[in-house]
Amino acid sequence: MNLREFATKNVQRNAKAYFAYFLSSTISAALLFSFTMLIFHPGFNVSLFPQHVKNTLYVTIVIAYLFLCFFVFYSISVFLKSRYKEFGILYIIGSSKRLVQKMIRIENMLISSVSAVVGILMGLIFSKILLAASGKLLGYNALKFYLPVKAMIITFSAFVMIGIVISTFCTFIIKEDKVLSLIKGTKKPRPEPKASVLLAIICIVLLAVGYFLSATSDVKTITYRIIPVTTMVVAATYLLFSQLSVFIIKSLKKNRSLYMKKTTMLWVSNLLYRIKDNTRMFFLITITSTVALSAIGSVYAYWRDKEYQINRDFPQAFFISDTYKNKDEVDLKAGFIENSLKAQGISYTKVSNEIKFVIPDGDTEEVVMINEACYKKLASILALNTISFKDHETIKSASLAGDKRKTISLKDIKLEVTEKSDKGVLPAIYRDVYIVKDEVYERIAGVKYYFGAVNVEDYKATLNICKNFYNNFGNREEDNKFHNSFLKASILEGTKIAYGVLLFSAIFIGLIFFVTTGSFLYNKCYMNIIEDKNKYKQLNKIGLTFKEIKNILNIEIGVLFLLPYVVAVIHFAFAMSSLKYSFDIEIIIPALQVIGIMLIAQIIYFFIIRRNYLLEMRKSLT
Repeated sequence: MNLREFATKNVQRNAKAYFAYFLSSTISAALLFSFTMLIFHPGFNVSLFPQHVKNTLYVTIVIAYLFLCFFVFYSISVFLKSRYKEFGILYIIGSSKRLVQKMIRIENMLISSVSAVVGILMGLIFSKILLAASGKLLGYNALKFYLPVKAMIITFSAFVMIGIVISTFCTFIIKEDKVLSLIKGTKKPRPEPKASVLLAIICIVLLAVGYFLSATSDVKTITYRIIPVTTMVVAATYLLFSQLSVFIIKSLKKNRSLYMKKTTMLWVSNLLYRIKDNTRMFFLITITSTVALSAIGSVYAYWRDKEYQINRDFPQAFFISDTYKNKDEVDLKAGFIENSLKAQGISYTKVSNEIKFVIPDGDTEEVVMINEACYKKLASILALNTISFKDHETIKSASLAGDKRKTISLKDIKLEVTEKSDKGVLPAIYRDVYIVKDEVYERIAGVKYYFGAVNVEDYKATLNICKNFYNNFGNREEDNKFHNSFLKASILEGTKIAYGVLLFSAIFIGLIFFVTTGSFLYNKCYMNIIEDKNKYKQLNKIGLTFKEIKNILNIEIGVLFLLPYVVAVIHFAFAMSSLKYSFDIEIIIPALQVIGIMLIAQIIYFFIIRRNYLLEMRKSLT
């Protein structure tokens, strides 16, 4: 028997251990293949997308590939450590370090290649359904089936490369000079885990502060809070599993009436070691699950709510603004739109007026002001009710939660902010718009800009007009809120495609995360079952029944599978709440849908692993 045959036999003998890794790699290969198949589809013209959308697609592939590399390395390193005894015996009988490393490399290459081939076949089988669903998601008609040779080559090459690179790194895990350590494997006596009260308190404080800052974010503060909140929650998550959980379990042990009740002593003691031993795995799964849930949940909330957002942020079907020196250009563009609407027999309403950008006393941020006459005209074409106010008062028209100021001081003018309109009368880029009396408006010094606003009943029917407008006047994209051409139908079309791509990318990465983290859990269960068989066999001999063993294992496996997910869901809930309060997005239903789908998948996986685990345990007791 040569080395290649020996390595192949090793994979066959360790089929149960390699199964989760092989299955996860296969599903990951299928997902990677499906994603690349879509990108290279002849009917999916990526070149028409904005640059940031194209970048999203390419970055998604890179992130997924890097995570796959990390997943493969982690899975293989964990599995190789469970084979310490096997490698130790090989060294003792005379195998060289180079020979063992070559054997590991062959095993990894075999699994990577086979999983890539099977994944590609799976992708081809389900490609018709995938193309139809993807086309609908991205705003296309159902994409036709084609033979994705390029996607096949990329997927197979990617997984072969993973096998080569990871095999090289994994060979450094097994060291020849630690034969005694390899023979003993993981059976070294372990001291009881310890927890620091100080670190447990720090964990609680970090979580509380992080959650508070997240839940109280608004459109102004969310940008500055993302990094510190993320840092605090990540650090607190690690301390949660390494310190706080150990502290809580050790506190349970001190409660003698609870601890000494039936089999509680066994599962509490087992959890103490398992949570401490699996700290890094719990931490990794929690963070990746939180990222996956947040990515899918937030983008899905935007995608699901896109029309409401467009209607909220862009009240008029067409809005064009510029400086007063370019007033004629604004009128020319507005006239083009009016003529186009007349040609198509679409009735419309129009308002042309001015706005002022003003910096209040003692402030650095400018606000937008319009007079009451302009406000009433804009409200009229939008069919909004107007609000009455007095000379010394101002009302706020806002499409997003923004300024919370109660007064505005402008030299000798002091205005009291009395009411707020639920709906904005100008595009959301202007944030809060303050309406004042006509006489007061004339006395206010500020920079004036001219705008033309045209509104129609069904703005979605004006997409061709928007395209003709851009063909005639160009699509000038300036980072300047003073010069704008907001064409609502075109914005909706671009938003559909952009959010569709983002949602597809988020789902793709999320699936990769959940599939691979499921493999982590399977590998850990496989490593535990060998030790558990011996332990529970001895306990069974002294009177512990299989029913009691089953109850203990239900708790232990349940914690192993569900604890990281529960923590991830809590993190996700606070992350989504920040979106709700910052951008006024409906997130409850999308969040519940995402959590529900992922929870069902996790529970199904839990029951499958639990069933196999209990079957193995029953066999060992007979």
